[in-house]
Amino acid sequence: MKAKFLCAVLALFVCSCSEAAITDGPVRLGVMKFLTRTEGVTETQAAAVGDVFARMLTNSKTITVIERDQLENVAGEIARGQSGMITDETAVQIGKIAGCNYMLIGAVTRYEHSTSATDLFIFGWRKYHALATIDVRVVDVETTKVVLSLSESGTTMQKGTTMNFYGMNDKKNMDFAGLEAGAVADAASRLGFKLREIMTGEYQQVLEPGNKDIVISLGMSGGAQLGSLYRVYVDGREIHDADGNSLGHEMNDIAVVKISKLQPGFSTAVIAAKGAGNLGLVRKGDKIFPIAQDELQEMIKAKVFPKSRPKEVKIDSDLEDFLKRK
Repeated sequence: MKAKFLCAVLALFVCSCSEAAITDGPVRLGVMKFLTRTEGVTETQAAAVGDVFARMLTNSKTITVIERDQLENVAGEIARGQSGMITDETAVQIGKIAGCNYMLIGAVTRYEHSTSATDLFIFGWRKYHALATIDVRVVDVETTKVVLSLSESGTTMQKGTTMNFYGMNDKKNMDFAGLEAGAVADAASRLGFKLREIMTGEYQQVLEPGNKDIVISLGMSGGAQLGSLYRVYVDGREIHDADGNSLGHEMNDIAVVKISKLQPGFSTAVIAAKGAGNLGLVRKGDKIFPIAQDELQEMIKAKVFPKSRPKEVKIDSDLEDFLKRK
């Protein structure tokens, strides 16, 4: 993986989502330098992924990200005092000194690309597929307990052609670094949506519905990119664990859209593909969440998109009042 990959990753940003909040006020979040736990990813590249994730959170109204330089200054003092490396346990100590409420510890745990081929007499086709997995844990500085543990995999795919001459193969030059950076951005985007949803109740939504296109509240400043896919949904029934604790609401899908036009604070999106739902069923205030191309294809095959608008289940009034205050 080349330096070009690092630059591509640092140029990518991410987004946000909804529902149950674990805190009722502004959050000061310290993001530790991400680690690498897989072959082929250097410490520098893992740190770049962490920077992308931290930048993604900086446009949040309820999360204040503490700069990594400030955390590393504190970490350096602690490491020198202990004559050892910074561990997960010392992250809490770092957070307390830096004035954080929570500390986020992350790692790149999987990173790979593959190629599938179909060759005919003269011409051939190639599919280049990249995958990245990111794990994060959020630790409460006051209680030292892990309050949130998430893992997401991101994917990206590109098609190419080849020409074969007497056994010679003229492969189309593919930008693997760009593919891998896209996979990282996809994973980070999903994690960003989930983190905001669970910690603060933030979400992105439909601003203006329409039969041909819709306007959503996610723009360039929030990490939106041309061609990015998002599922449009409403909250469904609430699911509980064996002890009766809420695990959240089902996502009742309406459609999947892709961004066709970008603005700083919002975007225009169109239906992502044939069979990916009906924009005529979308309403103002419907929620959005990032989705990968392979997931979209599976949803189309499973025919999950409704012919009539799904019934929405309202979240509890206390949380509703909390979200209004935001």
